[in-house]
Amino acid sequence: MRDINTFAVPEGVKIGSGILYPKLKEFLKPTDRVMLIVDKTVDELYGNEVYENLSSYLKDIKREFVHAGSLREALLMAYYIVNRDFDAVIAMGGGKVLDVGKYASTMSKRPFISIPTSMSHDGVASPMAVLKCDHGEVRTLMAEIPAYIIMDMDIIRNAPRQMVVAGLGDLISNITALKDWELAVRAGKAKMDDFAYIISGTAVRAILQYTQPSLEDTAFLTQLAESIVLSGLAMNITGDTRPSSGAEHLISHGIDALGKGTFHGLQAAMASVLVEYLHGGDYELIRSFLKRFGIPASFEDLGLTYEDYVEVMRLAPTTRKNRYTILDEISLDDGHLKQIYDAVYGG
Repeated sequence: MRDINTFAVPEGVKIGSGILYPKLKEFLKPTDRVMLIVDKTVDELYGNEVYENLSSYLKDIKREFVHAGSLREALLMAYYIVNRDFDAVIAMGGGKVLDVGKYASTMSKRPFISIPTSMSHDGVASPMAVLKCDHGEVRTLMAEIPAYIIMDMDIIRNAPRQMVVAGLGDLISNITALKDWELAVRAGKAKMDDFAYIISGTAVRAILQYTQPSLEDTAFLTQLAESIVLSGLAMNITGDTRPSSGAEHLISHGIDALGKGTFHGLQAAMASVLVEYLHGGDYELIRSFLKRFGIPASFEDLGLTYEDYVEVMRLAPTTRKNRYTILDEISLDDGHLKQIYDAVYGG
């Protein structure tokens, strides 16, 4: 009989308006000693207020700042957490801060409370931390998912619009990631986890069901937050990024490798239009959805030339050599790349 797959889930996921302090005090005890991790920007906006609020409630709280989002920072914080015998770790901010906090809490084996201040990607509840290493290298490292996630919509609503639509774009790219996963399974290059597949698909379908989606609509924004959490949990089930990362993510990494990157979620969303075409799917549906939010739907929208497109398409499969996608089944010669470009973008 096949072994049952077991996986962790957060003990608490709270999404709503005005919930930050009530939920923090629900998850913490007055006897706790806690490390609060922020960056300078978030500290000026919220961190100092959180620090002052918890100082009067907790036994001890220590504030630490993220600068580079590096592995070195995360490990030094883990050492400090263990050395000072802190009971829990709170990270408040964007992806860089949350990933440092996630990895520091994993290494120190302390509960992690994640407080996103934006929804720029689906890593909020994922078991991965993206950290900078030596010589500018960026690595995706396995970590424990947060014990608690608090998404206060009053805070997230104030994030720059570009960061929110980047999170939406990252989620939309699940459409093509799942098709690449199926393709890899058929080619004998990956194993399918049906439950993770269903969760990832459900997360993106819940967003696509809105006929008049708007970031000003509280219900839509709340659904986006819930879907981003679900997408992260799907990755936790498999222990890798397969449920949300396919050729569209490789193309995004190719843009980064070219030195012309912007928000990852915007790039992955743009690339999903092209990848959906390669799979023979309804790429116009994705394109029209992205355009509703002003999300780039072509290389040109990202300020990239045709020559950039050609270079990115050839770089993409090399950015993650063990990730089998539709790019492994098509020709990347000049003629075919031109044919694809003309078909998707009209020449």
